[in-house]
Amino acid sequence: MSPALPKSEYYIRNDAITLIQGSDSLAVLDRLITTRIDDMQDLARRGALFCDYNGRISDLASVFTISGSILLSSAVSECDETRRKLVDGRSWDEDCEIMVADEAIFCISVFPNDFEQVKNIFGVDLEGSPPDILFESDEHLFVKSVTHNGIFFDILVKFENLDNIISSLSKFGFSEMDSIGWNNARILLGLRQMCDSAGRLPDEIGFASLVSKDKGCYPGQEIHARLDSRGRKIKSLCRITGDSPIDLGKHKTDDFGTISITSATYLDGIASAFALIRLEGNSPESIDIKDSNYTIDVMGYP
Repeated sequence: MSPALPKSEYYIRNDAITLIQGSDSLAVLDRLITTRIDDMQDLARRGALFCDYNGRISDLASVFTISGSILLSSAVSECDETRRKLVDGRSWDEDCEIMVADEAIFCISVFPNDFEQVKNIFGVDLEGSPPDILFESDEHLFVKSVTHNGIFFDILVKFENLDNIISSLSKFGFSEMDSIGWNNARILLGLRQMCDSAGRLPDEIGFASLVSKDKGCYPGQEIHARLDSRGRKIKSLCRITGDSPIDLGKHKTDDFGTISITSATYLDGIASAFALIRLEGNSPESIDIKDSNYTIDVMGYP
């Protein structure tokens, strides 16, 4: 039995929201992340990584371009350090203002039965729209996400409109997802968080595509270039699925040595988890952990 995406549910994300304004804001941010963004069009979203000078991930982010401003959604646990990097990364003569917007703007992930629901509630037709393009309706911004395992959408909502959005969703039969349901959904969708990514190399967790090889220097760039020239990674982040609950932390296996479970859920009789596994170039279909068998899917992006 395979896990399925929730239907008619929503989740209010616990993300750090930073507003970056000024004519040089895109250039300042571009110098600090692994992903090239200087070619982004207006009303677009792009995933990005902050890394340390050893090339290891220090924050995960989504970059939104909105009418000359940048909205940065990132991990709450790392927001102070990330914002410090943004402030310190400005030159004295650059036009770039960093503002905390945690209590001003919220991101809601919505899982509809079908996209006709979205059109009926908000008047926005997302079904045929491309992913990662923002659509505005009644001061809200909508963006579709397409992953290997399913489709959902996010709404960027101002604080003063949050209750109205929740009321509209509830009126059409949507219920709020709890943290267990969200973890289950994000593992199924392949949405990694800092618990899966902190201190890891981008290649290890399937984020190679978020490291742009055609951009200038950024923290960790030399390490990434060196690793790319070698063409070898030691560990891979995998989604494993089975019938038996599995604990977070390290587990010894006969075929793969010690693996690390970074996220795990057990819902409706199905266990899902992210695991860092030393695959050594193999493509196994299953893994045995404590006498229980789990299927393996190596994670890519998105």
